[in-house]
Amino acid sequence: MLYIISARDFLGIQKGYIMSKTIQVRYEEGLTEVLIDSFPDMCPLCNIGIDPRLINGVLTEGHFNRVELVFQCPRSDCLYLFIGYYYLQHQRVSRDIFVLHHTKPTNFLSSEFGDIIRFVSEDFINIYNQSEQAEKLGLVEIAGPGFRKSLEFLIKDYVTLKKPDKQEEVKKSLLGSIIASNIDDARIQTTAKRAAWLGNDETHYYRKWENRDIKDLKILIKLTVSWIESVQLTR
Repeated sequence: MLYIISARDFLGIQKGYIMSKTIQVRYEEGLTEVLIDSFPDMCPLCNIGIDPRLINGVLTEGHFNRVELVFQCPRSDCLYLFIGYYYLQHQRVSRDIFVLHHTKPTNFLSSEFGDIIRFVSEDFINIYNQSEQAEKLGLVEIAGPGFRKSLEFLIKDYVTLKKPDKQEEVKKSLLGSIIASNIDDARIQTTAKRAAWLGNDETHYYRKWENRDIKDLKILIKLTVSWIESVQLTR
């Protein structure tokens, strides 16, 4: 059964002040209050940053664990509708909150990388972009391991490029040991090491870094890419 959320319940909510905002949700027995964390800040169809218009929404599932909100891109050359999917996140201290998980439909826009990174590892670029597509579809459980794999290809291809005599050793070695023993630049080593830590969390049963997520992993990978570009360009 679907429970309608009236769009007028959201009147007065402004961008930047939505965090922990209480909203009234309509359901068959009347009204109840829930919290949502944020509006999407990018249109998944035109891939441009926006302040979306809320059109309407529903509270779904028999256990009331998902909210679907319909938004419209405000850009005159887009104006498409899309849905934001929010899932209930239980809080230990404060009230439970519905957190934005993903949006649909999605028009995939591949991340662009420069000629230096394409020369270092084209496999990295392909794997990274496939992982981003999975992430945009809400398949975060497989996107995380994909980003971890892209990092391994980037580092191993980079080390092989710099030290071709170690190609066979690099193929068989663990990513962490390669970063520690074969990356000379401290900046690349620092960001790659931390990216590997978070990447391992995406592939293991037990999560060590509970306060970090896939967004942090992507930031560290991009920092690693940036430092590799800087070092190669300097050379």
